[in-house]
Amino acid sequence: MTTLRSPFRHRRVRHSGAHGAEQGQVVPLMAVMATVIIGCVALATDLSLSTHFKRNLQNVTDSAALAGAKLLPAAPAGSDERAATLLALQVVHNSFQWPAAGGADPTTLTGLGCVGGQCSVTVCAGPMTLSPAPVCTVTTAQGNSASPFVLTVNAPPKTAAVPSYNGDTSRVEVVMRQQTKGFFNGIFGLTNGDGAQSIAWHFAPNQTFGFALFSRTIIQDGNAGETIAGNVYASRYLAPQSNGQAGICAGPYTDSAGTVRQGFIYLGFPQAGDGSPPYQNDGQSSITHARTINDGVTCPSAGGTVGMSANPTSNADCVAGDPGNNTGSTLKWDPTDGACEASPPIQPPTMAPPPSIPVYSKVCGTQGLSGGVYQAGEYSCNGFRTPSLVIDHPLAPGIYEIDPGNSTNGCDVTMDGSITQLLQVTFYLKQGAGICVTIPSGVTITQTPYIKGGGDPGDGRYVVLSDNSQSPSITMTSSGAGSTSGIWKTTGVIWLPTGSVTINNKVALEDSGQIIVNTWNDQSGNHQNPTVTYNAGVDAVQLELLLLAE
Repeated sequence: MTTLRSPFRHRRVRHSGAHGAEQGQVVPLMAVMATVIIGCVALATDLSLSTHFKRNLQNVTDSAALAGAKLLPAAPAGSDERAATLLALQVVHNSFQWPAAGGADPTTLTGLGCVGGQCSVTVCAGPMTLSPAPVCTVTTAQGNSASPFVLTVNAPPKTAAVPSYNGDTSRVEVVMRQQTKGFFNGIFGLTNGDGAQSIAWHFAPNQTFGFALFSRTIIQDGNAGETIAGNVYASRYLAPQSNGQAGICAGPYTDSAGTVRQGFIYLGFPQAGDGSPPYQNDGQSSITHARTINDGVTCPSAGGTVGMSANPTSNADCVAGDPGNNTGSTLKWDPTDGACEASPPIQPPTMAPPPSIPVYSKVCGTQGLSGGVYQAGEYSCNGFRTPSLVIDHPLAPGIYEIDPGNSTNGCDVTMDGSITQLLQVTFYLKQGAGICVTIPSGVTITQTPYIKGGGDPGDGRYVVLSDNSQSPSITMTSSGAGSTSGIWKTTGVIWLPTGSVTINNKVALEDSGQIIVNTWNDQSGNHQNPTVTYNAGVDAVQLELLLLAE
């Protein structure tokens, strides 16, 4: 009997052989994949641990730098740098409590010295291999720290990435490096190196802004000599009128310490020839825009010139000319312009606000009268095409908030000289409101700032200020005939960093205090020119700042 062999059985044998071969290939492939996966997990784990350690270090160094910098006053002495260093060390010690070593506890600086105004302390805690090897002020055990570390506190900074930070006595530097083991690389005896660097900057409270006249753009002068008793800043240039009668001169003044100083002129950077378009034809040294500045002159200087009583010849002179050098810009001497230049251009600072501006019910014009006297309040005639406040009656002491309401000529407050005494009056211009002053020949309007009392930094300082929005303005014009100028005489700060002051023929603004504007445009002709005298008793006080710089 013949036995038939099934074809299906033959196929099964062949498939079984192929499947066995595939299994032989998959096993090593899976092993390779498993190795890769384990490696990725190991890498991710170690990266996560490294990120954790680095974040922890950064938080600690940030806190230490800020705490130390907070102790630095406006003009730090060696004792201040020492105190800042001590506090920074103590803050780090709160997290990494290393023990005292050899009787020298770095948290008290026992046995450690600061040379002059430079304090630099390096704590080496536990065995750590670094290249180059650190120069340790104190070598100690690592204490409760999980890993060895090296901690350095410099006051002022010595190793900042930004060169100008090094040696800046208003900054504190904290650098920390920690040697850690990851989960997997620790198995093989490998280590991670995690590091953090923090630099904190403190702008101490109650510092002044050392400019008598500050303009974010240009300063345009009229046809008579104009003397500014104090430092002058114009980001672009200073330009007398072209007929040869004008003169702008930064003259001597008395600073907040009672010291008589020479007046400096500072310009923004770049000026003509300093950079690329649009600056190559827009600057003090360009004869198409302005005149070269004369140094070491007696104010008022000759007609048609720009001059200053100071005679700087170096970067150091320019730095010394700015009291406190607290503008945040690098100040350099530019012999081409004959002036000091600030890079980046100086920006108007944040000033302490006036005291407690109340929330008023809005009134329009004469609605604010009580007993024939205007009362402090918010004046708004929006939509009526009329000034919000016409000063034709006396004003009670206080802060007068002015809303823009006259859409035809920007005169939201008008003065015509019928009221000549504005004592303890502050105008607060909102949303681009404007003041128009029309003064007859020989008439003087006197204004002093509102004084609330109570010690607020901005109290008793501002005669006019704005909310720093849009383009507030002051425009002065003559009311007609007469051989002498009408004068608006103010004592205090005019603070319009986004606004303008325009002074037309036969009127003058005389300010004892400080003026900060976007544009100063004097067109006073051959009559009395405006004057600004820096007054340290009423100049604007800047707000305190505490920032991380790196």
